[in-house]
This record gives sequence, structure tokens and C-alpha cells, in this order.
Amino acid sequence: MLQTGKTKIVLPERIQRDDVIRVQVVIQHPMDTGFFRDANANIIPPWFIREVQVQYGGAEIARFEWTSGISRDPMFTFRLRADREGALTVTSRDNRDNEFSGSAEIAFTTT
Repeated sequence: MLQTGKTKIVLPERIQRDDVIRVQVVIQHPMDTGFFRDANANIIPPWFIREVQVQYGGAEIARFEWTSGISRDPMFTFRLRADREGALTVTSRDNRDNEFSGSAEIAFTTT
């Protein structure tokens, strides 16, 4: 069952200070365009994520503006220099003003 807004952040298992890491984010959302109909020919109203903000250690590092043209359960990937330990948080808001958030902790391995 779809849990709308569930945000999953995938980080590497091992992170050393100043590594450039690959971060993968998946947000569960139907991303309805408003151009389709249901089985009874009723228009499915638009419902999509319109804004995404990424914070690292409390500082904004990226912001995206999306439209209904993004596919269901959007996924995006980016590279990040892990120069400090701290929370990596992704917050999104849809066109119905629902806000969703997910977080992962960047911690350096000691070995």
C-alpha cells in the first residue's frame, strides 16, 4: 500500500570525511497530472509534488521546483561532499500543501 509522502534516503554504508558520496532519494507520491480519468470517466484531479528542499547539517544545499510532468514515486540522485557529520533532510510539499519529510544521518566510519 502506498504511503503518500514517505521519503527514503539511501546513503553509502561507509563514509569518510571529505568523500564525495552518492545520495539517492525516493518519495512515494501518485504525481497525478490532472489529464487522466478513472474507470468511471471522472477526471483525476492534479496532485503532485511542487517543491523539494534538501538540507545538510541544517543548511539548504538544494531546492527543486517540480511540475505534474514528473513520474509517480519520483527518485533523484545527487553527489555530495561529506565534509561534516549531520542530518541530511529532504522536505517536499505538494500542490495540496501537504508537507513530507525524510532524514538520514551522515556519520563517518572510524576504520
